[in-house]
Amino acid sequence: MILDLHPQTPQQRHLERIADLLRGDGVIAYPTDTLFGLGALISRKKAVDRIQQITGRDPRKPMSILCTDLSMLGRYTQHLDTATFRLLKQLLPGPYTLVLPASREVPRYLQAKQTVGLRIPDHPFCRALVQLLGEPILTTSCKRSGEEPLLSAWEIHEELGHALDLVVDCGEPVGEHSTVLDLSEGEPRLLREGAGAWPL
Repeated sequence: MILDLHPQTPQQRHLERIADLLRGDGVIAYPTDTLFGLGALISRKKAVDRIQQITGRDPRKPMSILCTDLSMLGRYTQHLDTATFRLLKQLLPGPYTLVLPASREVPRYLQAKQTVGLRIPDHPFCRALVQLLGEPILTTSCKRSGEEPLLSAWEIHEELGHALDLVVDCGEPVGEHSTVLDLSEGEPRLLREGAGAWPL
């Protein structure tokens, strides 16, 4: 099923419906500021396992934690030095995934590595939903492993709709991956070029 929301001011009743669905181990496809993502609540491992099955991803390959603001992001990384915090304020919200040292708040099943990828998309729906939930969404690009990302709600509905609980349509993303920066060892290191400019 496809649910249409207003791209700038998503309707509260729809946000509450989606939040309830996610709290019940649901998996959704939804637009970010870069690509459509597949998302599940970070605390619902059963739903996260469903994403792995839908995409055919290697379970050891990390997914990103999508936060609503820097306060939430700060719970999932270790203490940030002043320079790193200033850089985060420059980049976020925006089309960046930032690899940072993982804190103990990161669920055990994600702690294969000492680092974690964190995002705050510049997209009203993403931030409104996560704020309502009070916890992040674990997210990955909406595609099967080894294939190109699916770029529209209808395309996702046709290809993956049978395996999803909902496809959210509230404006099409730019259609490019986020820029991935590793900030875990001080000096920023570019891991993947994408929609976010780097260097600034």
